[in-house]
Amino acid sequence: MYRKIIRRSLSNMRDSYLIYILACSFAIGIFGILESMGDNPSLHFALHMWDSFISDVTSIMSGLFAFCAFVYMIYVGGFFIKQQRNEFLTFEKLGMQRWVIVMISFLQTIIVQALAWLIGMVLMLIFQKFMGMLLFYLMRVRFNFEMHVSLTNLWFLIQVFLVSTLILSIVNAIKTIRILQKKKRRIIIKTRWWLRIPAGIFGFVLLLSAQFCTAMLFKDIRMLGYSSKPLTEVFYIMTADIFGTYLVYFGFLPFVLNILERVHSLSYSGVNIFSFKYMKDRLFQNISILWFVTELSALALALLTFCYFGYQAVHQNYNNAYPFELAANKDTVRVIKDELKKTDSKVKGTYKTPVKINLVSYYSKNTQSYIRQPMTFMSYSDYMSLPKRMHKGNAKINSHQYLKIDYSSSTFRYDSEPDEHNIQVKNSPMIQTARTGSSFPYGSSMHFGPMMIVPDKYYTKMPAEVEDTFYGWDFKKGDRLSRGQLKRLNSYRDAYFMKVDFKSSLSKSSIEVMKKEPHKYEDTYTQAGFLRQGSIKKRFKQGGGFYLFIVALFSVALLVALGSVLTLRVLLRDDYQSRQLRTLQKIGVEESEIKGIIRRENTLTFVIPIIFALVQSYAAIAMFDVGRHISKNIILIYGGYVILYGLFGIISYQVSWRSVKQKFSL
Repeated sequence: MYRKIIRRSLSNMRDSYLIYILACSFAIGIFGILESMGDNPSLHFALHMWDSFISDVTSIMSGLFAFCAFVYMIYVGGFFIKQQRNEFLTFEKLGMQRWVIVMISFLQTIIVQALAWLIGMVLMLIFQKFMGMLLFYLMRVRFNFEMHVSLTNLWFLIQVFLVSTLILSIVNAIKTIRILQKKKRRIIIKTRWWLRIPAGIFGFVLLLSAQFCTAMLFKDIRMLGYSSKPLTEVFYIMTADIFGTYLVYFGFLPFVLNILERVHSLSYSGVNIFSFKYMKDRLFQNISILWFVTELSALALALLTFCYFGYQAVHQNYNNAYPFELAANKDTVRVIKDELKKTDSKVKGTYKTPVKINLVSYYSKNTQSYIRQPMTFMSYSDYMSLPKRMHKGNAKINSHQYLKIDYSSSTFRYDSEPDEHNIQVKNSPMIQTARTGSSFPYGSSMHFGPMMIVPDKYYTKMPAEVEDTFYGWDFKKGDRLSRGQLKRLNSYRDAYFMKVDFKSSLSKSSIEVMKKEPHKYEDTYTQAGFLRQGSIKKRFKQGGGFYLFIVALFSVALLVALGSVLTLRVLLRDDYQSRQLRTLQKIGVEESEIKGIIRRENTLTFVIPIIFALVQSYAAIAMFDVGRHISKNIILIYGGYVILYGLFGIISYQVSWRSVKQKFSL
C-alpha cells in the first residue's frame, strides 16, 4: 500500500519533483566536486607552490555550500508537503492512522533524496574532469587534470547523504504531523486595502529615495576616506531596498491590479476579470517568495559586481606596481644584462628612459597635509614613447601640461580626479596645476614617492639633485632567471639611498647619495636597483583564476536555486487554484484564454523579481567609477542573469501549461 500511494504521489507531481531533484542534484554534484578536489593528486602536483591553501579553501567552501544547499532542501521540500495537505487529510478521514500517513511522508522524502543524490553523484563523476580543467584554465596551468575520488571522500559523501536525508525526512514528517493536527480549514484573510495602499505607496517612496541616494553615492563615494556619509548612504540604500521592495509587493502591485480590475473597459471586455482575480490571488500567496528571491538575486548580482570590480582594482594596482616583467636602473643594468645572456630568455622589447630626482613641496589633498619629499621627474616625450599600457590609466595631457602620478591602493577609480595645485620645485618654476594619475611608467615600487611628467623644456632646464636612468624588459614566457641568479641579484636590490637634509626653504635643502647604512640617518629614501614580477605575475594569475572559479560556482548555483524556487511556486498549485481554472473551462472559457492566464502569471512571477533585482544591484556600481567600469563584462553579468531567469520562466510556463492541460483531460 505504501508503495502505491508514494508512487501515485510522485507521479501526480512528477514535473515539480523533477525540477526539485535536478536542482538538488546540481548542488550535490558541485559539493562533491569541491570536496574531491581537495585531495586530487594532479591538483597538488600542478599547484605545489600553493601548498595546502587550495585544499583548505575548497574544504571550507564545500562546507559552506553544503549548508546553503541543505537550507534550500528544507525550505523547498516543505512546498511538496504543503501541496499534499488535502491528500493527507483525506487519508485520515478514510480511517488511515496518523503514524501511517507520517511514515508515507517520511519514506517519500527518502526516495526523492536518494534519487537526487544518485543523480548528483553521477554528475560529479561526469563533470569532475571538466571542472578541474576549467580550474586549471582559469589559473593558467598547463597540466592535465585527472579524475580522482578517494574512498575517504566517497565514504564522507555517503555519510552526508545518510545524515542529511534522515534530517530532511524527520523535518517533513514533523510538518505532516502539524498538518494533521490542524483539522480546521485554512482561513483566507481578506485584503485589507486600508493597510496595503499606504504601505505600497510608502514602499514606492522608499525605493525612489534609494535610487536618489544611489545617484548621490556616485558623487559622495570619493569622500569615503574622510567622511562617514558614503557608508551612511550605503546602509540607507540597503535598508530602503529591502523594506521598500516588500512593501511594494505587499501593497502597491496588488493595488495596481485592483485598479485595472475595476476599469470597466477592461473588465467588461470578456473573461479578463477572471484572469485578474486569479493573478491577484496568486500574487498575494507568493508575496514572500517573490520578495525572498528578489533580495537574494540582488545580493548575488551585487556580489558578482563587487567581485568583478575588486578583481579589476587589484589587477590595476598590480599593473601600476609592475608594468614590466623586469626593470632596473643604471647601477644594475649591466649586471642584469650579463645574467640574461646566461639564460634562454626571449626579449620582446627593451626600454630606456632618463629621469631626474629633485626636491618638492606641496599640499596633498589626499592626506590633507603639507609634504616635502624627493620626486622623480620624466619628460613628456620619454613618457609618451613608452607603451600605451604604461599610461592608459592616467589622465591625458598634451606637451604643455603636467601630470602628477601618485600611488594609490584604493579600489575606487574616478574619471575626474581633482588636479594638484602649487607644487614647488627646487630651483625651478612652480607647477601651478597638474593632472593626476596612478599608473607609473616603470612601477610604483621602482622609486620612492610620486612621479611628475613635465614638458620637455621644463625638464631640460630643471637642475637635478640626482640623475638616473630606468630600464625595462618584456619577455616571451618570462625572463627565465634561475634561483641562483636571483640570489646573486638580491644584493643589488637597493641601488642607493638618499639622505635629505631639509632646511627652512627648498633652495637650502639638499640630497646626499649613500650606498649603505641608511639606518643611521633620518629622512632617508631608497632607490630600487631592479624589480622582477615574473613569479608574482604567475601567482597573481593563479590566485585570480581560483577566485573566479569559486565565485562563479557559488553565483551560478545560487541563481539556479532561486530560479527553481520560482518555478516550483508556479507549478505547485493547490486544489482550490486548480478548481478555479477547471471552473473557467466548464463555463466556456476558451483554452487560449486559460493559457494566456498562465502565461501572464509566469510573466509576472519572473519579470517582477528581475526588474527589482537589477535596480537594487545597480547600487553596487555606484561604489566604483561609473564611467570606466560599466563595461561589456558588467553587461554580460546582468544579461546572463536575465537570460537565465528568462529560460526558467519559459520552462516554467511550458511545464505549467502541460500540467494544467492534463488535469483538464481527467
